[in-house]
Amino acid sequence: MFGGKMPSLSTDFISITAGILFTAVSFIATIVSLFQIRNKDFTLFSFGIFGITFGLRRFIQIPTMRAMLGPPFTLPYFNELLTFAMVISISAFLLNIFGRGFYNSMLWTFHSTYAYAAVAIVYDFLIQNSVSNAPIYRPLVLVWGFVWIINILFSRKQRDIELTVMQVTFITTIFLVVIDQLIGVGVLPWKIQFEQPGFSILFFGLGFVAVHHFYISERKLHSIEQEIEIARKIQQSNLPATVNSPAGFNIAARYIPMTTIAGDFYDIQFKENEAIGILIADVSGHGVGAALIGSMLKVAFASQTENLENPVRMMTEINRILRGKIEDSFVTACYVLFDLNNRRMVYTNAGHPPPLLFRALKKEMHKLSLGGTVFGPFDNPEYTSETLEFDKGDRLILFTDGFIETKNKTGEFFGDKCLEEFLNSHLTDSADITADKLIEHLSSWSGKLNKNSYDDDLTLIIVDVV
Repeated sequence: MFGGKMPSLSTDFISITAGILFTAVSFIATIVSLFQIRNKDFTLFSFGIFGITFGLRRFIQIPTMRAMLGPPFTLPYFNELLTFAMVISISAFLLNIFGRGFYNSMLWTFHSTYAYAAVAIVYDFLIQNSVSNAPIYRPLVLVWGFVWIINILFSRKQRDIELTVMQVTFITTIFLVVIDQLIGVGVLPWKIQFEQPGFSILFFGLGFVAVHHFYISERKLHSIEQEIEIARKIQQSNLPATVNSPAGFNIAARYIPMTTIAGDFYDIQFKENEAIGILIADVSGHGVGAALIGSMLKVAFASQTENLENPVRMMTEINRILRGKIEDSFVTACYVLFDLNNRRMVYTNAGHPPPLLFRALKKEMHKLSLGGTVFGPFDNPEYTSETLEFDKGDRLILFTDGFIETKNKTGEFFGDKCLEEFLNSHLTDSADITADKLIEHLSSWSGKLNKNSYDDDLTLIIVDVV
């Protein structure tokens, strides 16, 4: 690994063919890894870089190729550049497979390889002399090899075919490299060097492990994606497929998840000619866990039909159902009851952003600022409600905090003020048109043209009394 001349094979033709094979295979592996980097596993990429540099290094040490290429390919610092690229990529490869290692030794080795490489390459370029001649070089190589082999031999990784191949490969390669280093310092009298066959063994061993690891990772990722798709469909089924507005009302609802599955939830229950109950909620966090809690909310809300006209009791019971079942998560929620017989609106809040109510007679927008305790963390919280009359032309806006906490490119929040200004400027539009225009405006204002680029889930319900 690293000093001295590489032994030639029987002919330059065989060496060139082998170099082309190693480089081509590694190049393909690198390209594939770049297109399949979804799972953030850089094992195949690390192998590809190792193989490319290994193949190039073989090329420039073949006499025929050296004569054809000339400087800078034949200069010492170029050879060292390839050598350290190999060492760094091997170290990165092992870090991906085995993690930080004992006492973070794998991580230390990775950092030390690229730190030493940076210094060494600059030294080679300026001095035009191989850093392999430095006194610290060979002992450091031996230390790296020792750290690698200790972590591989005594790995906490569950034994599988990858670990077995790694152990056999590295024991063989490190053994041959150590012999080379001992020959280099004169401990052993032999003149034959084993670097080339050693690294050929390492190439095929790493190649097998990289491909196997990549295949397993992709299969796991595909399985997870299938499960997430099932979760997405279940979550979609928890939300109202359509919102059928009863006589005298026009209700629009919009739901935009930040990711495939999200933590926002809303549902609407109707008691014919008597009441409308609307629940909007936001589960802390995102992903599958938040979606599962959303499913629990669906069941909890559906089970409280008898409490539809009693908002305080509704919220108390939902909290009781969720308490102790959602780990460290919590849920903010707001429930609004429209009492059709008495033309009253009753609402209660559990830590959710205050709804906005436009009063047509006064032509004013009011924030319904009644507070309350979030669902989940606390036993027996006390909820209160506020009762308001509603008239024709009134508009109620319920939303999750994704709207007011969306940022633009300068880091500014959309905020309550911008939201209220927009809503006040679109009072003559229908609920559906207002909802669509608000989302369009938020997208333009924030520069987040893709719905999956938002920082949080977005849920919006607009209720017009007509």
